[in-house]
Amino acid sequence: MLNYIYKYTFKCLTKGKFSKKGRNFLGRVCTIGRGGGNKRLYRFINFIRRINFFGIIFKVLYDPNRTSRICFVLFKNGLIACLLKIEGQKRGTLLYCGINLKEKIVTEINFKLLNGYSLPLKEIKLFTVVSNIEKKPFQGGTLCRVGGGGCMFYGKDDSDGFLKLRSGWHIKVPIECMASIGKIGKKNLRIIGSAGKNRGLGFRPKVRGVAKNPCDHPHGGGNGKKAKPPVPRNAWSTVFKWEHTKKKKNEKLKRYKLKTIFE
Repeated sequence: MLNYIYKYTFKCLTKGKFSKKGRNFLGRVCTIGRGGGNKRLYRFINFIRRINFFGIIFKVLYDPNRTSRICFVLFKNGLIACLLKIEGQKRGTLLYCGINLKEKIVTEINFKLLNGYSLPLKEIKLFTVVSNIEKKPFQGGTLCRVGGGGCMFYGKDDSDGFLKLRSGWHIKVPIECMASIGKIGKKNLRIIGSAGKNRGLGFRPKVRGVAKNPCDHPHGGGNGKKAKPPVPRNAWSTVFKWEHTKKKKNEKLKRYKLKTIFE
């Protein structure tokens, strides 16, 4: 019966995905080395999670658009949705998505069984690892959605909850925002053993700058091989070596200042 439900509802939760191949809205190449690849279907994920019902996982799926697995969940009210898989979940696991947990859950259930439950921050205990967090209520989860990602929920007051991200930033979000208890499942293991596998992922071969024409790259042109340029540049004539990619100012601020998402 569950396989029958999955077969006829998977099409409703997917759509075709168009690959831009590194082009912008004018059709000009902005990111080199992109194009081709296998076709992908986009899976619609429920990031709002305000359903107020228990559900059961009856399928764990691979998603080519994400670094984590997704799971098909059948809720008590008949709703079927795709959610990000939390670490430790498997087929047949019970979970809850909603805002009124105290009215729904039995008091005898241990708190350890709440791994994978989606609740507002005001209902979650302190010093809990959470993931898939909203920045604003009803916006949908946007923080800590990478495979294996999570952050520490270490404080709250009447209006805000305080989180510590893995990058070292401390942020605060409204306490009505939804979050999932536990870390996101491990990353999809991807071993690139051949050049054809890389082409299937949408990456084209790289071409050296000295092998191009002078109209295409600052290193191009000339007869035969040339010596290495004194200042290596990319195709847009900007220095891409020997320069810092991170501002030291932000490195100092992230440990001593509380960054808010509304700045």
